[in-house]
Formats: sequence, structure tokens, C-alpha cells
Amino acid sequence: MKKLIKHLVLASAVCVFATNAKADAPKRQIENQKLEIFDTGLGVRNGSDLALTGIWLSNDLFAMTSTKDLPDADKNHLLEVRLVDWKTKTSKVLVNEGQIICWNPERQLASIQKTYSSPTGDIKFDLIRLTAQGQVGSISDNAEIDPNSCQPTASLPPKSLTIFLREPDGYIQINTPGEPYRPEKTAIWMRPGKAPLEINVRVDEIHGANGNIGTYLPYSQKYLLNTWDSQGSSRTDQRLGGVNWNRPYDLTPYRLMALDGSIEEIPYPKIIFEYGLKRFAYFLPTSAGAIISTNNLYLLQGEKLTRIWPRPGLFGRITPEIIVGLVLSPDGCKLAFRHYADSKYTTPKSVSIINLCEKA
Repeated sequence: MKKLIKHLVLASAVCVFATNAKADAPKRQIENQKLEIFDTGLGVRNGSDLALTGIWLSNDLFAMTSTKDLPDADKNHLLEVRLVDWKTKTSKVLVNEGQIICWNPERQLASIQKTYSSPTGDIKFDLIRLTAQGQVGSISDNAEIDPNSCQPTASLPPKSLTIFLREPDGYIQINTPGEPYRPEKTAIWMRPGKAPLEINVRVDEIHGANGNIGTYLPYSQKYLLNTWDSQGSSRTDQRLGGVNWNRPYDLTPYRLMALDGSIEEIPYPKIIFEYGLKRFAYFLPTSAGAIISTNNLYLLQGEKLTRIWPRPGLFGRITPEIIVGLVLSPDGCKLAFRHYADSKYTTPKSVSIINLCEKA
């Protein structure tokens, strides 16, 4: 009888464990989707992250900074700017020394930071002609250009919290110069040659991909006004916002601003919870669906979430990596990004490109 009771207790424990495991298991399984990937073999072999991964000049040409292929180039921070051609899966040197900081597509010019520092502590920049076809030349433009934004200094916004847009589009004013920051205030779009336009979005819910630079999506002709996970911030998460939260949503949606100022809202993708994801780093709408970035890259198409990076290794094993600097091509199909195994100073930071619109 004691043995029977013992077996019944053990069986009950097993049943309870199985029930709890089932309750905790994701409702949906994440599958791997095989897309065409080009590992450029380029990147920075030493040092901290650069300002940006690179810049798409066209749907197939990508300009990026990479460590030179020379002895001790990583120790001496010897950098060059290369042009990656997606069609041919090759690259060539565009600029022999320095890193690319920005590109103005309207003026077809780029800013190159030549050295990390000089004996006087100053940073040296060169402005060059860089066309959408990847041709490099001298500048004949007489306008004074800010080397950090590639925009004319005369058109730069006043010193206040702003989100830089493309040169023809001006900037989004987060707070009025000389006035205190008010998070509940409605943002103002300051348009060149036009009257300011009030955007029906709170200023504390807007940010650029790199903090103060707006994310323009040429394929949709819209700006993405927020890209980070809405969870974890009192500005965008009702659970942390407290009793003063008076918005019709519990997590800030993702917003796209058209060139006429109209706003399209994409609800926070709560479907990811059913796949076992608790949060993410970046959200990026593309022509093929929405990219959701953690230490994996996922593609959300409707309610279906698939893993597109890293590729499964031996026995289907997935080795997560740090993923940063997502850059989308003008047609919304190709995604360039930096990835590396850990955050150590000496860890190489490589760049790969995925074609989201075609399977491998």
C-alpha cells in the first residue's frame, strides 16, 4: 500500500510538472526562414562601434567603413570606406582613409572623418562628392556644410531637442528653445519654406534611430517616428507611466509620418508574446514585413514570426549575437546590419546583408 501511495505521489508530481511546463511553453513556435544572405567579410576588427553601419546609395550599392587589410591595421585604427555591390557580391575601396559619417542624397555629398584625433585633439573631416552610382569626386557646392549631418549650416535647427530629417524636410521640434521640456507637448514639424505643422504625437514618444536622426523609409515615403521597444519606459509603457497615463493604449504604437504630416499607426506587436519573446530592441517596417531585433533577427509577416538570423549551425543550433545598426535599402528589401559575438573591445564587428524579399 505504501508503495502504491508513493507511486501515486510521484505520478501526481510528474503530472503537475508537465502541466506547468505546458502552461509556460510558447503557444506558437518560431521557425527558421532561409533568405539570401551576403556576409561582406568587412567591418571594424577592433575598437568600439562606429556612428553608423553604412549608407545605402541605391538599392544595390552600400557604402560602409571597414578596417584596412593591412598588418596591425586593427591596432592602429586604419580605416577605409568601401563600396559593397549586392548584385556582384563584391566590394571596392571608395576612400582610402577614414570613416563615412553621413550622406546627403539631394546634394550627392558625404562627410568623411579622416582620423580619430589629431595632435591638437581636433577631428578632421573631408567633404566629398559621392553619387548614388558610387562615383567619388570633389565638391563644387559653395554652401557651408555641417560635417556631422551633411546639411547646410544655414538650415540647421536652433540649439534645442530636435529630430533631424532630410534636408528638404527640415526637422521635428521636440521643445521650444528657451523653454523647459514638456513630455506631454505635441511635436511640431518645422518645414523649410512652409508654416510649422503640429503633429498629433507626444514629444516623449518620438525618437530617431540614432537618437536625433529621423528614420526615412524611401519605399513608403514616410518617416518612422519611433523604433525602440515601447516596454520598459515610463514614456511609452502604461505599467511604468503611473496614474497620469491617459492614452488609449497600454504600449505606444509605432508611427509612420507621411510627407503631408498624416500619421499611420502600427499597434505594438503583442503577438510576439505568444512566440515566447518578452521584449526586443528595434522594430523596423520593411517591404516584406516588420523586422524585430533582439540577439536574433526576426521577420513578422501578419501573425507569423520567423527567425532570419543567425543561420542554424551544427544540429540546428542557434548562436545568438549582438545585432546593431539596422540599415534598410531604399526599396525596403535589403537589410544591412552589424553583428558580433560579444562587446569586448577587440571583438570584430562584421557587416552582413539580407534580402528580405527573396528566399534563398
